[in-house]
Amino acid sequence: MSLKETLFYILFALVSGGFVTYVYFCIRFYFGYKNYKPTLSYTKKTVSVIIVSRNEADNLRKLLLVLVNQNYPKNLYEVIVADDDSEDDTEEVVAMYKDNEVSVRYMHILGREKAISPKKQALEKAILASNGELILTTDADCIVPTTWIEKMVEAFADDVSMVAGYSRTQLNDWAGESLLHKYEHFDFAATYMVLGGGYTIGRSWACIGQNLAYRRSAFEDVGGFDQIRHLISGDDVNLMQLMRRKGHKIIFNFNPKSYVYTRPVGSWKKLVNQRSRWASNMKYQLKFDPEFFFILLSMGLMYWGGVLMFIFSWKIALSIMIFRWTVETVFLSYTRKRFGIGNEMAWFYPIWFVIQTFFLVFTMVLGQFNLFSWHGKKPYRRSQSNEAAAV
Repeated sequence: MSLKETLFYILFALVSGGFVTYVYFCIRFYFGYKNYKPTLSYTKKTVSVIIVSRNEADNLRKLLLVLVNQNYPKNLYEVIVADDDSEDDTEEVVAMYKDNEVSVRYMHILGREKAISPKKQALEKAILASNGELILTTDADCIVPTTWIEKMVEAFADDVSMVAGYSRTQLNDWAGESLLHKYEHFDFAATYMVLGGGYTIGRSWACIGQNLAYRRSAFEDVGGFDQIRHLISGDDVNLMQLMRRKGHKIIFNFNPKSYVYTRPVGSWKKLVNQRSRWASNMKYQLKFDPEFFFILLSMGLMYWGGVLMFIFSWKIALSIMIFRWTVETVFLSYTRKRFGIGNEMAWFYPIWFVIQTFFLVFTMVLGQFNLFSWHGKKPYRRSQSNEAAAV
C-alpha cells in the first residue's frame, strides 16, 4: 500500500468517526428537544447580580437602567458592579443609580496587573461581598430583558445548582447587517442549538458568563475559582465543569424571556480573538469533561477532514459535504425557532456553512496555543502562572 493510500484511509477513518459521533448526537438531540419539559420553581429567592466591568461606562448606563427596573421584588435583589480598575467614569455612572429601591453597589477592584485572570479576581471579590442566595452574572455590554431575573430564578428547582442562559448579538436590521454580524449572530445560535441539545439529554458541556446563574452554596462547595485561578478565562465553562464533577445539577433555560443580548464585535480580528479565547478552554475539557473534548475534536476532524479529502477524491469529499449539509439542515429545521432564527435568517446557513468549515478549526488551533488577548492581557505560560502565584 502506497503512502497516499495509507493517508487516505487514515483521513477517511477520522472523518467517518467524526460523522458517526455527529449523527449520533443529532439523533439524541432530536428526541431530547422533543421530550424536554422544564421543572419550574415559583419560590422567590434573594439574588445578587454581578457585573465585572472595565472601561465600559457607556454600556453600563443602558444595562443598569434595565436592571433597576426588573419585574422582580426590589427588596430581593442587589446589583454589584465590580470595576476592574477602569480609567473612565464607571464609578460616576454607577453612582447615578444608587438612589433607587434596588441596592446598587460599586466596588473598585485593584491589582489586575498581578492577577492571572483579572475578571475572576473581580468576580470573586464581588461574590464574597454579596448577599444573595443566587449569583447572576452578565457583561457590561449586554442588555437583559426586564423579566431576566424572574425567569432565571424560576429555573432553580430545589435540585438545581446552576442555570445556563442564552446570549445572542443584538441586530437592528438583519437585511442591512454586514457579513461579519450576520455570521456572528447565526453562529451564536448554531452553537447554542448544539449545547442546548446536550442539556436536553442531561449533558452540560458549556455556558457563557453573559447569562449565567448559580447558587452561592454550589460556588463555595467547589472552592470557588481556586482550581482554575491559573487560567485567564473560563470563569463560566470551567466553573460549570467543577460543579458538574461534584454532582451538582446544571440545566439550560429555554425561556425566551430569559435571553440576553450582547453587542456585536467590531471586526473579524476581534471575532477571531474572542473565539480563540473560548476555544482555549478546549484543552482543559480533556481533564474536566473528556466527552465534550472528543466531541469538539470530532467536529474539527469532520470539518477540515472533509476539505482535505478533495486532495484524494473530489467525489468522496463532495459526498461528505452534502451529507453534512443534509444533517445540519434537518437539525436546523427543528431547533432554530427556539433560538430566534426565523425564515429570513435561515437562508444564511449556506454562507455560514462555508465560513464555519474553516473558522472553527482555525480558532481551535489558535486557542490551544493561547494566541489571543483579553482586555489587554495575554495568557500566562505555566511557569509564569507559578511565579505569579508565589507573589
